[in-house]
Amino acid sequence: MDLQFERIQSGSHWHLQDLLDLYVESFPNEERRTTSELLRMLNVQEMYFTAVLVEEVVVGFVVYWKFGQFRYIEHLAIYPAHRRKGFGAGVLQHLQREGKPLLLEVEIPQDVLSTQRVGFYNRAGFNALPVYYHQPPYRKGESLVPMLLFSDRTDWDDELLKVSTEQFQEKVYFKENKN
Repeated sequence: MDLQFERIQSGSHWHLQDLLDLYVESFPNEERRTTSELLRMLNVQEMYFTAVLVEEVVVGFVVYWKFGQFRYIEHLAIYPAHRRKGFGAGVLQHLQREGKPLLLEVEIPQDVLSTQRVGFYNRAGFNALPVYYHQPPYRKGESLVPMLLFSDRTDWDDELLKVSTEQFQEKVYFKENKN
């Protein structure tokens, strides 16, 4: 499997509209930013909104952030017609090749779909970290969302995990003082 990755940094990128539809379909409102906010952030240096292609066919996307000591995966979605073909695992393996620990949030398993999602990450070598975790809101007035914090590494030092979590939350989620 030869995955290609194409970073999208323009609202006029030819893959963007279809991927925005997949974004909205794949994540509940409280687990994603508004489309206009996502478009505004395409040029944020640390954020990579990336189309995933196989033989020039878009099979999905990944949104991840590059921080000094780790990578944070904000969203990963594969089109339904391309699921269960190893593309999602291939995306994770691609990011792991950078040699930095990966962090991501996963829904607490409460139904078949969320249980399958947890199983996918477990099979890919990720596990829930033993921390109490809530995803901050994407928008003013929204509530915290209970989630699991997953990583491909289990040897996180408590202080490094705290600092890393604060770092990605400050950049990714709504803060009163952001302009």
